[in-house]
Formats: sequence, C-alpha cells, structure tokens
Amino acid sequence: MKPQHTLLAILIAGVWGFNFIATKWAVEDFPPLFANGLRFLIVLAVLIPFLRVVPGKMKPLLKTAVTLGFVHFGLLFWGMSLADGVGSVAIASQLNVPFSTILAIVILKETVGLPRVAGISISFIGVMFLGFDPVIFAYWDGVLVIVAAAFMYAVCAVMMRQLKEVPATTVQAWVALAGMSGSFLTSLLIENGQVAALSSAGNVAWASVAYTALISTLIGHGGANYLFQRYEVSMVSPYFLALPFFSVAGGVALMGETVGWQMFLGGGLTILGVLIVTLRNNKRAEDQQAVQARD
Repeated sequence: MKPQHTLLAILIAGVWGFNFIATKWAVEDFPPLFANGLRFLIVLAVLIPFLRVVPGKMKPLLKTAVTLGFVHFGLLFWGMSLADGVGSVAIASQLNVPFSTILAIVILKETVGLPRVAGISISFIGVMFLGFDPVIFAYWDGVLVIVAAAFMYAVCAVMMRQLKEVPATTVQAWVALAGMSGSFLTSLLIENGQVAALSSAGNVAWASVAYTALISTLIGHGGANYLFQRYEVSMVSPYFLALPFFSVAGGVALMGETVGWQMFLGGGLTILGVLIVTLRNNKRAEDQQAVQARD
C-alpha cells in the first residue's frame, strides 16, 4: 500500500476506535435507543438522495437494513449504556470476525482448518480473560450485550452477500431508515425521558451523536470502501484490528479508565485470535478467486 493509504487505514481504525467513546458520551445524556435513532436521522438526512427501490432485492435489503441499523446498532448503544468503560467492549466487539466465520461454516457449509479453529478459540478465550478484571466484571452485562451486537453484525455480513449488486450508498440509506424508525418506535415503547434529554443534553452529547453519524460513517465506511476498491482485503483489513487500541488509549486519556493486566492479556489474546482468523479468511478468499480465474 502507498504510505498515504496506510495512513488512511490507520486513521479509519482510529475513527472507529473513538466511535466507542463518542457512543458512550451520547448515551450518558440520551436514552440508548433514542440516541441510535438520532444518529440514523442524521445519516438519513445526508443519504436521502440514495434511498431508492431496488427491484428484486427489496426483501433481502430490508432484512439486512433492520438487522444492521436497528438490531446491531441498537444493541451496541444499549451495551455502551450499561458499560462503565470503552476498552473492554471495543475488544469484545471484534468477535464479529470469528462469529462471521462460524456462521459461514454452519450456513454456507465452508470447510475450516486448524488455524481458523485455533484463532476462533483464542479470541473467545481472550474475551473470557477480560472477565477476570474486577473492574470489567462489574459491568459484564454490558460486555455480553456488545458480544450479542458483534454476533448480529456477523449475521449481517452473511446477509450482505445477497446485496453485492446494490450500491453501498443505497444499502446505507435503507439501514439509516430502518435504524431510525425501529429505534425511535422501540424507544417510545420502552424508554422514557426523551423530551427532557433533547432539552438538557450538553454539547458533548450532541457532538458525539454527530460524530457517530457523520465521522464514523463518512470517513470510516467511506474511507474503507475507497481502500477496498484499490487493494485486496487481505492488505487492508489487518490495519482495522488497531481499533481496540485507539479505544483503550482514548478511554484512559479522555475518560480516566484504568487498564489492568487482565485487560492486557485478554485483549491481546482476542486480537491475536481475530488476526489469525482474518488472515486465514483472506487467504481462503484469494485461493477461491485464483481457482475461479483459472476456470
């Protein structure tokens, strides 16, 4: 990769890493589902020109939009409202990679070798080690919700395979509509204090909602798409594993979060396992492309 593109990949990891901090600040002033609805309201306002009907693809598109926009991100915001820190949940969120691999094995009948089995096992052992940290043990419910969010993201990754012909901006526009509608409706049913939050929320909370909507989406996802158009996934995706390190560093610097040896050990094992799975998944994809090219 060119040096400027390497820097862009690291910047994207940083943007996504600090997104956990922004989400945490947002849910301190807003109910979590309501905050997710506000986030996607902003995204939809930007992407409304791309919201269009795609003949023959609306059923999988709507399923994916609801699963990603409402379920995944709703769980993410809810988990952040339960957690007292950001480093541990950012690490746990990386389980979407081994979850995606497990689903590909179960649903798509992919074969799995020893390296990927080892990587999946190491990553889950790493998250278990996070629970040995007394600080993190106090909000294990938040970590478990984030793990559920990671699983739902993995489900979306499988569902996205049916939408290869749909422009990414159109997919994101429908995700925004589903996320906004589902979150606002559910918030109305099970949350309270929304009106008070709108009038009392501080500038940090509003800026955090805007960050999750604009910076994370436009720079993060837009930049990732830019890189994937120019390089193989195997060259780009490992850089994104730096995401938890930015979250941990930001949590320490901006939120006074403490980092014990359990988080270092658990985080290291989790990222190592995810790295192994990522590299093996990319190698498998490249081998399949080579076979298709020969045919």
